[in-house]
Amino acid sequence: GSTTYAITAPDAENGTVRVSPSRASRGTTVTITVTPDEGYELESLTVLDSRDNEITLTDKGDGKYTFTMPSGRVTVEASFAEIAPEPLPFGDVDDGDWFADAVRFVYENGMMNGVSETDFAPHAATSRSMIVTILYRLEGEPVVDYAMDFTDVAGDAYYAEAVRWAASEGIVGGYGGGLFGSDDAVTREQLAVILYRYAVYKGYDVSIGEDTNILSYADFADLSEYAIPAMQWACGAGVITGVTDATLVPQGEATRAQVAAMLMRFVEAIG
Repeated sequence: GSTTYAITAPDAENGTVRVSPSRASRGTTVTITVTPDEGYELESLTVLDSRDNEITLTDKGDGKYTFTMPSGRVTVEASFAEIAPEPLPFGDVDDGDWFADAVRFVYENGMMNGVSETDFAPHAATSRSMIVTILYRLEGEPVVDYAMDFTDVAGDAYYAEAVRWAASEGIVGGYGGGLFGSDDAVTREQLAVILYRYAVYKGYDVSIGEDTNILSYADFADLSEYAIPAMQWACGAGVITGVTDATLVPQGEATRAQVAAMLMRFVEAIG
């Protein structure tokens, strides 16, 4: 019979390379099937003969390549590279910013949009109506039958149904006197409470923060009593980190960048 020669396939990282057949005689068509891991793409594919000369490859599409077997052994070499993410459309978010990954996460998952087509406004405050709208989107925009008594939430407001849902589920309440405070900036402790109540609503385990010591923060006294359990949970679960190593700044306004980071941590660690 015809003499066959070995074909050495690589043990590549971030993808697999299969060769069929694994041995072949001169003139045989050999097929290479390349399958990158999720999030990766083929960077290079090279076939070398026994003298390290490159053999011509034919791209057959759908991850398949062929070559004609020479006389002598053949070595297949391949490498895979991580697929670069699509650039964000926001000119005020640089790849090196601490919040860049969080902004990408909430934007690509439809949780937060920009304030315009070109700006995310990472350092701007986040309103209470924006927060409930984000959670409403995350929940799939459920329809609820609940009579709201907030005099400052117009029925045709973009966030009206989000407020209706959040109020009906006890995720967010008003200030009393029929006021919701739609345009008020949400504070860091308010955001912790809203996420805590949402976690309870979803049936997630919120006991993780019961043993968290938040007394070590220098501004613990600034934390409202009603928000202590929520802040303990948020710190223990890694949803909230201090603005510095020593401060939580519970009464500080939660910027859009901070909200994006907290939402990403919440979804990845809790949800």
